Amino acid sequence: MPTQRLLTHGILFEGILVATAFAHMAACGAPPQPAKPVPTKETPVAADETTPEKKGKAKTSPAAPKNPAVLGRVPDEELPKTEIEWRKRLTAQQFQVIRKKGTDRAFTGKYTDTETPGTYRCLGCGESLFASGEKFHSGCGWPSFSAPIDGLKGQTIAEHDDRTLGMIRTEVTCRRCGAHLGHVFNDGPPPTGLRYCINSSSIILDEKKPEPEPKPASPE
Repeated sequence: MPTQRLLTHGILFEGILVATAFAHMAACGAPPQPAKPVPTKETPVAADETTPEKKGKAKTSPAAPKNPAVLGRVPDEELPKTEIEWRKRLTAQQFQVIRKKGTDRAFTGKYTDTETPGTYRCLGCGESLFASGEKFHSGCGWPSFSAPIDGLKGQTIAEHDDRTLGMIRTEVTCRRCGAHLGHVFNDGPPPTGLRYCINSSSIILDEKKPEPEPKPASPE
C-alpha cells in the first residue's frame, strides 16, 4: 500500500507540473508547438528544404546596356526620335557633347592617348567612323584622326560651318544620326593634311580581336 500511494502521488505531481508549464507558455503568448519530424531515408526532403550544398547557383544574364550603340550599329527604326529618348540612352556628359555640341575638357577623354587597334564607332547610333590606323598624337588634348573610315568621301562624316565662340571652324557630325563629334582643322599630317579633333564622349572603340594562331600541321 505505501508503494502504491507513492506512485499515485508521483503521477499526480507530474501532471500538475505539465499543466503548469502549458499554462505558463500560453500566458507568454507561445503556445506549445509539436516537434518537427526529422527527415529519414524514407521521408523525402521538400524542394525548398534542399541544403545549400546541393542547390545549383542560378545563372544570371548580364544586363543589357541602356545605350544599344555600345554593342553595335543600331537599326534605323530603333534610333531615338526625341531629346527625352536621347537623354535616357546617354550619360549627362555624352548628352551634353553629342546633342548639345559640348566639348570634353582637354586631356581628360578616354581615348586621347589610346593606341589600341580597332574601329571607333559613333556612340549615338553605332556607325563606324574612324579606323585606329588613322589616329595620331597631335598634342591638342583630344583624340585626333587624319581621315574618316571611308577616306574623304563624306559618307560617314558631315561638315558644317561653326561660327560660335567668335571663331570660324568646321564642325563634324555623324551623318547618320547627327551626333556632334568635334571639329576638323587643316593642320594634320600628310597625306590628307587634316586633323579630325574628336570628343571621346562621342565615340566608342571596338577593339580588334587577335587573330587565332594557326594550328600545327598534324604528322602524317
